Order: sequence, then structure tokens, then C-alpha cells
Amino acid sequence: MALTACDTGTTVETPSASLVQGDKPEEQELRRASQAMQKTILQGVAAGGAAGGLLDLTFGGDDSIGAGIAIGAGAGAAAGTYVAFVQRKYTRRARRLKQIQTDLDRNAQEMEATLAAMNAALQVQKQDLAAIKLRAAQGTATPEDLARETAEANSNLSQMRLAIDGATKRQAEFTETRDLTKRRQEEVAPIDPELAAMANRIAEMRAVANDLATSL
Repeated sequence: MALTACDTGTTVETPSASLVQGDKPEEQELRRASQAMQKTILQGVAAGGAAGGLLDLTFGGDDSIGAGIAIGAGAGAAAGTYVAFVQRKYTRRARRLKQIQTDLDRNAQEMEATLAAMNAALQVQKQDLAAIKLRAAQGTATPEDLARETAEANSNLSQMRLAIDGATKRQAEFTETRDLTKRRQEEVAPIDPELAAMANRIAEMRAVANDLATSL
């Protein structure tokens, strides 16, 4: 793992997200949450670079044209975005608003679960780091022991950053739908409270990642 303790910007290195035998339950849950955050982005967001495949947009809706809608990656980014999906699937503002609010509610639940997983992994990792540093100071841990624990912490930090990156992309996609939910000449959108709550959750996620980074 090449990551080091630095700021939690959106530029991240993508590690293998597979669960590693020997991972603690909190670390396994963090990886699951990080994977879920990224998977939803890949399925529901523009993916013009998806190697010519199809994206299955399976967001919840009330008058759905099937379980989802497949959009060819070759159609380009504009056609593959979440906002384009909502525009094509619904013509009435009320229908669009209900769709978007349903997806915002689902996203909020996933972000809460991700934040909880990050906090749990943070507490365990900080305890492990403190313990190994104490042992190293006492001469009962080798440099290799310390290096292994630091690498594990960097791996967890990487998963946190990937989750934050996914959450930030979702935030941008939902923000693009603001105008679809407003009546003409309205300045405030019905989804503004949900967007504000999402921004707060991302800030909390960044704080958790920063806490771990400063512990390294």
C-alpha cells in the first residue's frame, strides 16, 4: 500500500477492495461499506468510459419502466448521468421529485452506515497503533511489527478516502438534479435540506479520515 498520512483530498489510490483473511470485523465492515459506496456510483452515475458496456440504473421509482434502465456507455457522459436518467424517465416535476427524494433517502442511509463503519474502524485502529507504538518504545515490538500495523492503518485510511470520494461524486450528481425539483422562478429547491445533510455527512467522514491520518 503506497498511501501515507496526508490530507484527505479526492485524489486517491485504488487498492484491492477484497476482504483480507485476518481482517478485524470493523475493517471488513469498512471495506464492505467502501465497496458499496463506489458500486452505487458506478451503476448510477455517468460512465462513458465503462469499456462500451451497459450501466444498469436501478434507482427506486414509482412508475418505473422495469427494474432499471440500461444506458450504453457509448452514448456519452451526458446521456449516462443520473440527472439525464431522471429527465428521461419522468416528465412531471412531482414524479421527478419523488424519485430523487427516494434516492436521497437511500443514499442517506448508506452514508450513515459508511460513517458508522469508518468510526468503528477508526477506534480499533487507533487502539492498535497506540499499542504497537508503546511496545516499540518498550523494545517488545520489532520495526517490522510497527511497519505492518502502519501499513494496515494506511489500508484502512485508503478505504475511508475511497468512500469519501464516492460520497462526493454522489453529492455532485444529486446537486445537478436541483433544478428538476424546483418550480419556475423558485430559488430554494425541495431537496436543499437533504443536500445540506449530505454535505454535513461528508464533512464528518473527512474528519474521521483526518483523525486516522494524524494518528500515523
